Amino acid sequence: MPLQLYRRPTGIYHIRGVVQGRRVDRSSQTRVRAEAEAIRANLEADLFRRAVYGDASVATFAEAAIGYMKAGGERDHLPALLHAFGSTRLAEINQTTLDDYAATRDVAASTLIRQVYTPALAVLNYAAQQGLCNRPAIRKPKVRTTRTDYLTPEGVEAYVDTLPPHLSRLVTFLAGTGCRITEALTLQWEDVSPEAERVVFWRTKGDYPRGVDLPRRVREALPERGEGAVFRNSRGEAWHGYDAINLMLRRHREKHPELAPAHCHLFRHTWATWAYACTRDLTFVASSGGWRSLGLLGRYTHAASPDLARAVLGKGWEYSGREIYQRGAKPPRKPRKYGVLPP
Repeated sequence: MPLQLYRRPTGIYHIRGVVQGRRVDRSSQTRVRAEAEAIRANLEADLFRRAVYGDASVATFAEAAIGYMKAGGERDHLPALLHAFGSTRLAEINQTTLDDYAATRDVAASTLIRQVYTPALAVLNYAAQQGLCNRPAIRKPKVRTTRTDYLTPEGVEAYVDTLPPHLSRLVTFLAGTGCRITEALTLQWEDVSPEAERVVFWRTKGDYPRGVDLPRRVREALPERGEGAVFRNSRGEAWHGYDAINLMLRRHREKHPELAPAHCHLFRHTWATWAYACTRDLTFVASSGGWRSLGLLGRYTHAASPDLARAVLGKGWEYSGREIYQRGAKPPRKPRKYGVLPP
């Protein structure tokens, strides 16, 4: 039977019926009959098109995104995309659609790739695997080569000293381990060793667990051991995402204009630069930071000078790589030339 409207005692209209063998029993979420009737008509037409032309003809971005998240996909940047494209049919999302949306965001190309193109393509690729749309042919914007940003030891100390305790502990952890912010926010106390000498990150970008030794400063800055999430906000609740942290860092700098600009990911860049300066060990930096390709670390080596290493170690930051600089020690000898034996 076609779909019918039934009014609940609360006044909200309910939709029931069967269309093309598919049973419907759902709320219209409105008390206005005209609105409920429009929702009923659209739903009935949608079910008819699905029965005749298949799910791919009417599948929406929201439908694909929900399936993608249930399958374990990353959801960090999906809320904004769902707000923009939730009811849009997958067949209508193309290069122009994403480019027009990206043009409304006043952010760098690298941020657009991370927050718009990469998550959107992940959902579309998932939908294509499920037969809901064709495989997307969408190009990401080009990113101009820029200098690697990182904080000096004094810059990090300025944040650690002036931030509220719950944020200061988090910044110390980020600067001392180089982990991604999502890895820090999802870290559970059960994954911290009894003496807090080592942690294991289970939710990583590469989908493989990674253990990291904690330097002394990080161990001393950890919150009091408890249950559940290690890092919590000022209300003692687990963080729901890192956008709020970036906002707090930005507002904190407005109150302290002498601070260098900072965001969550900048502390990962900072750790990589410091770690290579102090160890000259790309294998250690890559394995501890969770980079699978040594080529990705090439950008951090240019700023990793011996005087930076001495400044980092002078502030009490520690590393356990192959070759650690000591304060006042001479830098390591120059690397041998290929094909020439050492004296």
